[in-house]
Amino acid sequence: MAQLKNINGDNNTYINKSMVVSIVSLATKEIKGVIDVYQPTKLSFKKLFNRNIGKGVKIKYTNLGILIDIYVVVDVDCEVSDVVYHIQQNVKNSITSLLPITIKAINVHIMDADKNSL
Repeated sequence: MAQLKNINGDNNTYINKSMVVSIVSLATKEIKGVIDVYQPTKLSFKKLFNRNIGKGVKIKYTNLGILIDIYVVVDVDCEVSDVVYHIQQNVKNSITSLLPITIKAINVHIMDADKNSL
């Protein structure tokens, strides 16, 4: 379990990386037009030792804040720019309301478009 120091200067707060990944993943799935976060089916050597690879979310901690990369599958009938904007806003609001960390960037990568079967 990787625990990382809070970058806002509070030396007593540690944030579990997998918790941040879970919050980002759930906030992304709430957006209309998102079918799912992208999860490659191919099992690689890296995936055996890094649980966050393949969950569709990558988190990188820097001195200025966290960098979030989200890989999603969207509905073919959605407006992609609106979906990306709503993902960024929802993730930002979810992270800042739950955790005392600064967000440097939220990058959304559209990996595929599919017809939502629901």
